[in-house]
Amino acid sequence: MFDDFTLATLNLYNFAAPPLAYHQFDNIYSQQQWRQKCDWISRWVRAAKPQLLAMQEVFSPEALQTLCDQCGLPYFVTIAQPQIEGFVAHQSVVALASSYPLTDVSEVEIDRQLIAAMGLTDDFAPSRSFLRATAVLPGIGSTDIYVVHFKSPRSLLTAEDSHLEGVPALLAGSALGRWASIVKRGTEAALLYQAMLQRRSRSGHAMVLMGDFNATIDSSEMRALMTDSSRLFAADLRAAGLAALDELQLQQRIGRYRLYDAWALWQQQQQLTDTRPVSHFHGASGSAVDHILLSQEFNGASQHSLGQVQAYRVYDDHLLRPNYQLDVMASDHTPVTATISLRHP
Repeated sequence: MFDDFTLATLNLYNFAAPPLAYHQFDNIYSQQQWRQKCDWISRWVRAAKPQLLAMQEVFSPEALQTLCDQCGLPYFVTIAQPQIEGFVAHQSVVALASSYPLTDVSEVEIDRQLIAAMGLTDDFAPSRSFLRATAVLPGIGSTDIYVVHFKSPRSLLTAEDSHLEGVPALLAGSALGRWASIVKRGTEAALLYQAMLQRRSRSGHAMVLMGDFNATIDSSEMRALMTDSSRLFAADLRAAGLAALDELQLQQRIGRYRLYDAWALWQQQQQLTDTRPVSHFHGASGSAVDHILLSQEFNGASQHSLGQVQAYRVYDDHLLRPNYQLDVMASDHTPVTATISLRHP
């Protein structure tokens, strides 16, 4: 009998080993702060015991690889290097640690012809590279693991870009800048999904997508990742030769290429109606922005499932009930896990 396994994602919140500074020259951890940060991560990994851990805001990959290895995750990959000027790191990367061997590790290439067709400039690029690696998961088989950190809500424009002055400039700059960020984030999600579909068609591998989406899963910019039959246009169905199918047949045809929200699958499996837990706070405002999405192999309601979401957990004590001595250097995000139980013959 195969063992169950746990998938996890965690935004580490500026994982930068001193003397490296993050974003600004004076953002450098003291040795004590750095030790406290690493201790917090290590305690959580050892307690949660994920077999696959996606991580964001990585400025020091080598130090993170050592930490993960010490915590029982010996396989570690990243596909980019942080952008560093002098001793200040300005751009983080994503990483994946695993207890299973990782193969076919690469940056997800976005379709340049599709970018042109969408009316985007030739130099369009995701805010951070998308990572893909393949792992052979127990009971599931070859699975493509994607790790992302989509564009943040931070404005892409300034007040000066609005060509106004004073309060009008402030308001217009804020509105336009935040909308530009939404457009960027949504475009990243749509282009990634297209690449995932292309890979799925070619390889047949199961799919897992984890990371900090910087948006709720039901937001307009994330709809490209969560397509179902209700969002397909009749003209598109006719063009694909699917117009004559009834709803069940249509769901079965598109189910192979859909992504399913792990939290929603768990709610469905347990027949729960809980409110989705928050995974990040900005001031007093919280939202669920860290997600785990799965292909139909993990959907217990699908006839093609090989496993199901047995448990879904958000580790939020450090945000809601912090212990200063233990949590002083914790992340501003919660770790999120989905435990998969396998279907046995």
